[in-house]
Amino acid sequence: MASNSGTFDPFSLSDISPATYLTWTIFTFPTEDDGKKAIAMSEAHGRVITALYILLITVIFSITWDLILSLIILLYTPNHPTRTNYITLIATWNSPDPLHAIPVLAKHASKIGLDILRNRNLSESTWKSFGLDTVILLLALGGFLGSLAAGLKFPDLLVLGAAAPVNPMAVFYPVIPHDMTESNLVMSAVRRFHSRIAVRAVASVDEYEEKIAKLVNVTTSNSTFGESEDRYQIHYSYKVTGLDMGLQHLSHLTLHVMGQCTFEDSWYNQTTNATEGDWEVYYVWPPHNSTEVEGVPIGRTQPPFAKFVGTMPVQTSRKNYINQETGQSYYSIVPSTAWRTSYTASRDPWYATKAQSHPRLTRKYDFEVKTGRPPLKCREDNDWSYKHWRGKIANLGNTAGDGSGPPVTIPDAIKQMLWKHFDTPVIVQIGASSMAGALKSATRAIGPENAIDAGSSSVEEDMRRLVSSAFLATRHLFRDAAVAGDTDEPRSTNGTRNLLRKTDGGYLPGTGDFVVVSSNVVALSFHQLLAVPSALVFLLLIVSGVGFARRHTKLSTGKPGKWQRLALYASSLQATQLYRLLDQALAEQGRQPIWSDESGSVPFVSSRSPSQLPVPEPQVVASDDPTGRRIVIRLQGQPQYHLSDTTLPNLYNPAKMMTTSTQHVSASTLQRPEQEDYS
Repeated sequence: MASNSGTFDPFSLSDISPATYLTWTIFTFPTEDDGKKAIAMSEAHGRVITALYILLITVIFSITWDLILSLIILLYTPNHPTRTNYITLIATWNSPDPLHAIPVLAKHASKIGLDILRNRNLSESTWKSFGLDTVILLLALGGFLGSLAAGLKFPDLLVLGAAAPVNPMAVFYPVIPHDMTESNLVMSAVRRFHSRIAVRAVASVDEYEEKIAKLVNVTTSNSTFGESEDRYQIHYSYKVTGLDMGLQHLSHLTLHVMGQCTFEDSWYNQTTNATEGDWEVYYVWPPHNSTEVEGVPIGRTQPPFAKFVGTMPVQTSRKNYINQETGQSYYSIVPSTAWRTSYTASRDPWYATKAQSHPRLTRKYDFEVKTGRPPLKCREDNDWSYKHWRGKIANLGNTAGDGSGPPVTIPDAIKQMLWKHFDTPVIVQIGASSMAGALKSATRAIGPENAIDAGSSSVEEDMRRLVSSAFLATRHLFRDAAVAGDTDEPRSTNGTRNLLRKTDGGYLPGTGDFVVVSSNVVALSFHQLLAVPSALVFLLLIVSGVGFARRHTKLSTGKPGKWQRLALYASSLQATQLYRLLDQALAEQGRQPIWSDESGSVPFVSSRSPSQLPVPEPQVVASDDPTGRRIVIRLQGQPQYHLSDTTLPNLYNPAKMMTTSTQHVSASTLQRPEQEDYS
């Protein structure tokens, strides 16, 4: 099930254990508008509920259509309705849904329109009749299109995404040691935690390269072109929001990352041949002597890699740390690309080539990378913002209300994880943990010699891969903490402590305030789950009220009012009642049993025949019109009924016949005049 635009939409990752998340729990699904109430369930249950709710919407539109028909009858009160009008009402009332009514009304309206244009049959084909057909046709068309749109759009409104609230007991973030006093077992466990984060991020970069390219910016500037090599500056930037991280209540919390890197040729010292192999030695950072020395092994058959000064997560050099007051940090990347064989030439700083010179290698590859490749010296700035507030990571905990902190309270668990994780640039964590996998060129190495394509390799592409991996790792920080899953004792068997566990065994407030993604779960909008049944119940109450009013409306022999007309038409305009009226004459002449339930939806044949009942004979008492078309019928022993309060054609009005049918008026006494006599 697809997720909505403007809601939590993480890059797809492998599914996680069901123990990592909670189902059938109300939570806040992250959105750009501070979240939506949702309930998580299995994907199979989500499909069933979505189908059920689409069915409920169909029922809602069906009930709405019936209410529209009732409203038309209540509001349609012409002084002199025509037979054409009655046909329109009959056709509409007997249409089970708007789709059936549309072709019937369209054909009928077009016939009336043609008659008007041709000045034909104007006593029936009037503009009022055409207007009645047109209005009902537009209502039917709107109802049909509305039901169609609702059926297509509602799943998008109901299904928010494939996410569920995290199980707080599954969240684990190790306490990172900053010195060598911790046991090797603890340090190894911490490194494994960060290595898993790096591997997942780097492995996802190639799969989502196009999507990431729209969110991560890596550019170059100040390019210089030497005789055989080029130099340039690299700039990168990206931002990650609380919405991207899956934070339930902090969608607007945003990390802004900006970095700049330059090449430092002066840091290269020498290439040595030690007992353990060939090395390149660099003096990094001032004072550029043996106090800040870094060496990288080089080899002709090893894939290229890069070394970040200092190792993560245990740091002995302050250069890698983010100053939490200023948000600034410095780091360097020392490449190990020298002597790698290549089948293409290059001028790039890390991949500049010369003719292949090793005597023991075949001439299969014509080039090798030069020695003394320049390291990168980088500076990174991290800023945080929340709506209109902007500050540093150290300010996230400020709650004094003086504007130094964000205008929102960040839970302790979220705050602690952010402080610890962004103590070091994420790009350093990724590079130190992934080693060879961090460089784009390493993914293109081929053959037993691990030959590279130097011509298509560049530091810019390597940095793009590193920055993209850091971007993904930042987005998935909380998900990775959930995947780590520590549900054991406050101290695990290897001694690694969970940053989010308190000394009493409980969890810090806010530990479960984020969501995780999985294709096995789905989050449904809680408001939509309530709105549809509520609308259905509301409409059923209206229908019940209208039905109650119809059943308890007392019919009179005079001109009916609105509710009386609705009560009459609701029964008489049904096809079942129209058939009964046609068949009534035969029943009254004793040829067939009589009809019962003459005001219901479905009349039925009684077991009694007309001969068992007294049948008063109608007689014409008087005629108050010279044409003889206005008559008064009196039934023997019964009150006088003025059935013809308009012209004679109204004797064929089904609603009026309903009031007379129980008096058993013989059809032979109501002779219909010739068609041309109607006016």
